[in-house]
Amino acid sequence: MEAAILQFFEGIRCSFLDVFFGVFSVLGEAMIVGGVAILVFWLAPKRAGEQIIMTALTSFPINSFMKFMIARPRPFVAGVVEYREPPFLADELDLYASFPSGHTQSSGSFAFATASTVKKILAWVIAGALILLVMLARLYFGAHYPTDVLAGLCFGLIIALAWTAIFRYAYAYRYLILLCLAAVAIFPCFMPNVAHDYIQATGLLTGAALALGAAHFSLPEHTCPFPRRLWRVPVGAAIVGVVFVFCLLFPEGEAFSLLKWFLVAFAAGFPAPFVFSLLKI
Repeated sequence: MEAAILQFFEGIRCSFLDVFFGVFSVLGEAMIVGGVAILVFWLAPKRAGEQIIMTALTSFPINSFMKFMIARPRPFVAGVVEYREPPFLADELDLYASFPSGHTQSSGSFAFATASTVKKILAWVIAGALILLVMLARLYFGAHYPTDVLAGLCFGLIIALAWTAIFRYAYAYRYLILLCLAAVAIFPCFMPNVAHDYIQATGLLTGAALALGAAHFSLPEHTCPFPRRLWRVPVGAAIVGVVFVFCLLFPEGEAFSLLKWFLVAFAAGFPAPFVFSLLKI
């Protein structure tokens, strides 16, 4: 059944659909989702921004760890279909990391978290349509089996619902919960041959966990009109960019990769809001 579905998508491939599904494949990229989540965190009201960023960054290491442990061969490795390279961002695919779909889970957790904070029917419709198109894109290019994208959908929804429940019933403990999750995520980093994606995701999660808690307990609350808040985007991007460029000087190695992404997330979550507060933006 799964092979028949993938072969159907293989049979309808054309230049137009390459571009169409290529757009939605890009929207599911973990770094794209993470970047958008950071922008939402900077621009949205504090409660909504924190829920969305915590949901997105929690989803990344969970997905990467499951891929690493299950190690399911991708459909084109098994000879079910031929892989078709998306036209925009080239997929750097681990050949044995098919289950669950990272694109679906990343976009799903982010979209569901956003819809749950907006609390409008239209937001849920848009979220559902976006996730469906990301799922179809991954099938179209032959990167995943149907069960991979369905699992990604389920895990993304579960993670989003879990953080929705935390923000509703255990709001005062949200930083402690995030910090505990980050501490647990560190341990698999010491496993042999752990996936590089997992190292990156754990660095982002731990950096954000410390930064969000530090910002909450040390920075004063401040508000400003939304048009003025848009200045946070270039200012925050400059701060994170400086840290990222500095991190390029680090030697090769997984430990330094963990540190690099830790510092990038920390810069987005603490120094950037500190500067926003100083500039009253």
